[in-house]
Amino acid sequence: MKIGIFGGAAVEQGLAAVRRAAATAETEGFAAFWLPQIFGLDALAALTLVGAETPRIELGTAVVPTYPRHPITLAAQALTVQAASGDRLTLGIGLSHQFVIEEMFGYSFEKPARHMDEYLKALIPLLNGQPADIDGETLKVHASIAVPEAAAPSLLIAALGPIMLRLAGEQCDGTITWMTGPKTVESFTVPAISAAATSAGRPAPRVAVGLPICVTDDTPGARSRA
Repeated sequence: MKIGIFGGAAVEQGLAAVRRAAATAETEGFAAFWLPQIFGLDALAALTLVGAETPRIELGTAVVPTYPRHPITLAAQALTVQAASGDRLTLGIGLSHQFVIEEMFGYSFEKPARHMDEYLKALIPLLNGQPADIDGETLKVHASIAVPEAAAPSLLIAALGPIMLRLAGEQCDGTITWMTGPKTVESFTVPAISAAATSAGRPAPRVAVGLPICVTDDTPGARSRA
């Protein structure tokens, strides 16, 4: 098991804080430094800078919403991080939430699982230097891109239910969860995604578990303030 750190608090303080947080995480021995894609700093742009300044730590997004970002654009951005960091990016993507996509971005959230399936079928070839050629219900992509000195990043998708876990196991390197407890991860998440990966002839998938934690010697006080 590897332990990484989530840089969401640093994002709220600005780019300089993100750079300091990533450098500190690497110095203190964390395995990975993750950034969210919310309404603020662009996570992949920030990680391009961080990747050029840190030599070892894994860099990850948790997660970039798919609807607002075309697969061609996302592939180019992810491969740019790879080129800057020496291929240390783990690209985490997800559907986001219906109210965010429809009310804030103004896009339709219809058929989200189909959207993700078609998105992956376009994104994965692009990340691997191959042309994407798909005419789907939710997405049309006919293009290829080239970013020198960049390998395809590891690809994870946010998955909680059985359909998304199947897509994660069949097409991706694993999943990212958020506030999913250990019992659920052990009894449902890992078996579901592992079965999907096995049926597709893929290696054992990675499960990145995101949890808020508090280090304290005053447990009652921490609970009362939470």
